[in-house]
Amino acid sequence: MLKKVIILLYIIFSLQIIFSDSVRISQIDTSKLLFNQDVGVYVSITNDKGDPIKNVTKDMIKIYESSDGNNFKEIDEITDFNNNANYEQGINFLLLIDNSGSMYQDMNGRNTNNENIMRITYAKSAVRNFLDKINIDKDKVGLAVYNSYYTIYSKPISDKEVIVGQLDNITKPQGDEGWSEIYSSLYLAIDDFSTVKGRKALIILSDGENMPYYKYTKKEHKDFGTKIVSHEEPIIEGMKEGISIFAINFGRPGERKDANLREIAKETGGAVFNAYDERELSSVYSKINNQILNEYLISYRATMLPSDKKYVKVNLNKNNRDYKATRYYFSSTLFGQPLNEFNPLLFLLFLLAAVLLWLLSLIKFEKINAPPSLEVLSTQIGRPVTKLLTLDKGGKTIIGSSENSDMTIIGAPTMKKNHATIQFDKAKSAYTIVADGDLTVNNRSVKSKVLESGDVISAGGSTIVFDEGMMTKMKTKNKKKKKKK
Repeated sequence: MLKKVIILLYIIFSLQIIFSDSVRISQIDTSKLLFNQDVGVYVSITNDKGDPIKNVTKDMIKIYESSDGNNFKEIDEITDFNNNANYEQGINFLLLIDNSGSMYQDMNGRNTNNENIMRITYAKSAVRNFLDKINIDKDKVGLAVYNSYYTIYSKPISDKEVIVGQLDNITKPQGDEGWSEIYSSLYLAIDDFSTVKGRKALIILSDGENMPYYKYTKKEHKDFGTKIVSHEEPIIEGMKEGISIFAINFGRPGERKDANLREIAKETGGAVFNAYDERELSSVYSKINNQILNEYLISYRATMLPSDKKYVKVNLNKNNRDYKATRYYFSSTLFGQPLNEFNPLLFLLFLLAAVLLWLLSLIKFEKINAPPSLEVLSTQIGRPVTKLLTLDKGGKTIIGSSENSDMTIIGAPTMKKNHATIQFDKAKSAYTIVADGDLTVNNRSVKSKVLESGDVISAGGSTIVFDEGMMTKMKTKNKKKKKKK
């Protein structure tokens, strides 16, 4: 009887956010800081049930900044107060799903062959429900999973049907793949999410604790070797990139959960939720989406306090009660002076700087010691182990998913083990690519092609650029010599 009461109480309170503050700074946008000292602060204001409070007005808010986290200066003016920003601009989600061995058990932690009652099945169903309910056109969603390793299936995209299809590619881990690398996977997910602009929310689902691969197997991790990533590392990276992390503890009452997920979420502006079954899990995803949608975007002119790190404090006064939230961002000053108003001369300085950078890039290109290379520009699905690879004139260069490939792309379902081979032809003094899988060069499907500098190769969802380096200059010189004859 006591056990049933405990479970009932857990179910009643499982959807509550695991922190007491009703105001939190979810994300700080510094993309305009360099040009006009503008800072955008996304603020989540919720009641004790975690539901958004929508009747907050500008006059209830005060903003403060500090260079040391102790001595705060009040901001004179809030330049913009928008309670519909995320409806207008959309949200970028990255869903990170636990795919460790325990996710293939039932909700009571028992092994089962019945897919219908596996935790992973409930997780996939909740994500499908989440995708079905997103109705903002500008919203984008990405999908990644983790166990002993981290695999990204798609960075945030607008086509939700693609993400639904990718859920079918999630399969049960084999052998040593079944461990749970929570912190290292968050670290890699933040890196994949870092180039995205706008409101960014990373939602991680976990049914247990961080269990590092190297710690339990004594084998080197393919990405981190013997290094065990601490929970502080994704916090620091999340703060740098302006990404808020929401964590969902999925599992039965009393089951051990990761103790550090709460700190990770709180420090990055997110929150932690509990869910016991599929229904609750779907409700949690909806609650997270609702909280983010109804955030307030508050803009102000930053202070010129000398510091690489600045602290922002938001003070809400509602019904004669004060609610406070503090978070820091990494700052920079503009030529060491505050920018009080736009000066056309400043635009000319930036234009001059851009021209100088362009000239420097030309000088770099003409360097005689630049070797031929391949560079991965993007991976729609999967992740490159090496982003820049120098080509060898003496042998073959293999692009594929195998660990033995010269350029390895992991986690891309359409990438074959030996997807393409590049070989140097001494007679032609050129590199030729030969395809074993689907391959395009400059948007044209090919089986074999002599590569030229600047050719864009698409293989297994990855975009790779070929650069001849010093060979371009050598060929130009040879042509000039022939003309003289």
